[in-house]
Amino acid sequence: MKNKLSFIILIYFALINTVSAKEKIKVFYSGFSFSNNYESNKIFTQYTKKIVNNINTEDKLDIISNNLLKEIKKSNFQNINLDLENLLDFRKYPDNAIVMSIVMQHEEFSQEYSNSLKKFSGFYDSYFQILFYDFSDKSLIASIPFEFEIPMLSNEKFDETEVLKRVKEFYLKDKPFKELIKIINQFNIKRKYDLRIGVTNVKIHERALNHMPKNTKNHLSSMKNLIAQTFSKRLSQNHNVAIVPYAEGQSIGKAMKLRFVQSDEIYDIKIPNPDYHIGIEIKGFKKLLGQESAVEDLYLYGSFVNIEIYQPDLNKYYFNESLRGVTRVKIPKGQVDLNDWRKYYYNLEILFDNFSKNIIKQNQKWMKEASKNKIKKKLKELKMVMDKLK
Repeated sequence: MKNKLSFIILIYFALINTVSAKEKIKVFYSGFSFSNNYESNKIFTQYTKKIVNNINTEDKLDIISNNLLKEIKKSNFQNINLDLENLLDFRKYPDNAIVMSIVMQHEEFSQEYSNSLKKFSGFYDSYFQILFYDFSDKSLIASIPFEFEIPMLSNEKFDETEVLKRVKEFYLKDKPFKELIKIINQFNIKRKYDLRIGVTNVKIHERALNHMPKNTKNHLSSMKNLIAQTFSKRLSQNHNVAIVPYAEGQSIGKAMKLRFVQSDEIYDIKIPNPDYHIGIEIKGFKKLLGQESAVEDLYLYGSFVNIEIYQPDLNKYYFNESLRGVTRVKIPKGQVDLNDWRKYYYNLEILFDNFSKNIIKQNQKWMKEASKNKIKKKLKELKMVMDKLK
């Protein structure tokens, strides 16, 4: 009897494994691409544009595409079977194919001189989306945002040539996409999602613009995309949900342009209107001197935002509150050429991350510091919303 029971258990687990294997959805990998209107806004992909121009004659891939492919080939995907055979020939994709692309949206570099280190500190930030879309009608299925940062030090001020060199070395020697597989495995990729969420509106007040980089007003849509991406990444990461990507100034029926590096193919990917709309209002930033000493000063960097999450079909607001976040930053005495925007942006990232985490588990101290209102009940309601999206 014992042997018979053991046999039944073994058969049961074998069947479970078989079902799990069958549940893996087939996905075709289409490679690396750029998104949106960066042909006219090359300043926001200026380093990567130059790197991908160098194509290896043997495999016909640039170093970024090659790095991606190497990382993906050695990976074990839990929820998808990834077809890598037709990377350079989209004509071989079946009409009903689900396609995955790694898409760069934005990159930027900032620097400042550090009195304590006696060096220039540089930061290169790169922002991506992992897109899954239906090849038959080029409609988006799911989008997962991710990003990485390259910190740099130099005795001399960084110029464009030096930054390009450092970024290229990073792609060649490090593993910028090592977390990519882990990120994808957190999500249950499906052919169709019943409900979706995404940032649909970003508003930046004039007093907030005054603390942003000088050219922001000339490239306001790119800043709005960056803020939307920053929020979306934290929400997606903490809740394991796909996000409808933000596209500034476009209504229902909007599209994201993808330009594929390895083939120069350009596709318009249709973006669905999310069921839950997120509105982000950047109201302002503030910097205060908190404490002084002989060697350093403690500054308080504050961000002030309003976040709303709204379901238009039901005309229902789940959240519509003003929030604030404060970061304490120690700055050496006599520090010059401060990059205040990076500190405000870092503070904004923390605020978005804390907001997302408090949907899962409410922290009384954070809620009291972040809002003058009682928001615990509203955050709990958002948890139910996020659970519906998986």
